[in-house]
Amino acid sequence: MFDRLIDHTVEVFFVLLNTPVNMGEKFYVVYLATFVALAFVSYRLYHKQAPVRGFLAFLFPKKIYLHKSARIDYGIYLINLLISPLLLVGASVQTLVSVGIGQALLDMNGGSAVYVGEWSVTTYVCFIIGFTLAADFSVYVIHRLHHQSDILWPLHELHHSAEVMTPVTLFRKHPLWNITANVTSLAFTGLFQGLFLFVFYGVPSVEVLFGINTVYVLYNFFGANLRHSHVWLSWGKPLSYIFISPAMHQIHHDPQRMRKNYGEVFAIWDYLFGTLYIPDAKENFTIGLGHDVVNPHQTLWQAYVAPVTRSLTALARRVGRARASAD
Repeated sequence: MFDRLIDHTVEVFFVLLNTPVNMGEKFYVVYLATFVALAFVSYRLYHKQAPVRGFLAFLFPKKIYLHKSARIDYGIYLINLLISPLLLVGASVQTLVSVGIGQALLDMNGGSAVYVGEWSVTTYVCFIIGFTLAADFSVYVIHRLHHQSDILWPLHELHHSAEVMTPVTLFRKHPLWNITANVTSLAFTGLFQGLFLFVFYGVPSVEVLFGINTVYVLYNFFGANLRHSHVWLSWGKPLSYIFISPAMHQIHHDPQRMRKNYGEVFAIWDYLFGTLYIPDAKENFTIGLGHDVVNPHQTLWQAYVAPVTRSLTALARRVGRARASAD
């Protein structure tokens, strides 16, 4: 047991070292470079009278990056990294679902697929786009469900209790939220992969099936790290009807508009289900749970314990109401 703990600690250390050179990580050096470049675009657009030499102070203000809330973000990020093996509970779901569905459909069709052979460029493109849509729709579903369920909301409330935002705020998530989100995403993408592999049975690379997705690389390249920051950047219309801009996600952290812009990459789900909000101009608003709500996550201990106790309390209330109505 102790040896496994040491081995995992070493693995975590190498993950941290590898992050700047791994394009699958949010803090890949190129994504950080575009974060700075796009922030400079925002600086010149919305702070035209400010001197260029003030850009770094604008981008990394001490009052945000040293804020108590930000320090809790840093702690959650490191702790979740240390306990990451617990989050692998869903890692096999995608494989099991996709292989199981694909094999079942093959058996029903006499062991043959609709198309057999090497994948073409068109096949790869269709797979990547379809996979991204499936993954993104799963984000919309699980995100909206957590906002609308009194039992699940405490698990996601931790993320919204951030009083300032930095790119690390992305990882301000309870492990139970990570598990439910990962399992849901893997189930959706596993279903898509199973159906796709049945139709186009060929020899796709492991990197394509389970590795880095081109669309997500572009998503990270074009400002994903700005979503959790104070830097305003909107794509404007009509692009905002298709893609969620950093500004649109920042608005989601406004306590008055938490039930808007649930999407991650695509805005189409919010548009279809009536939860899309596109700003016409730069807006000023506070983030967090609201002035009239006590933040239940003032310490790291509270960040991990309060969501569980509050979810269990909500569950107990729900069970109590069900029993009362049954009587």
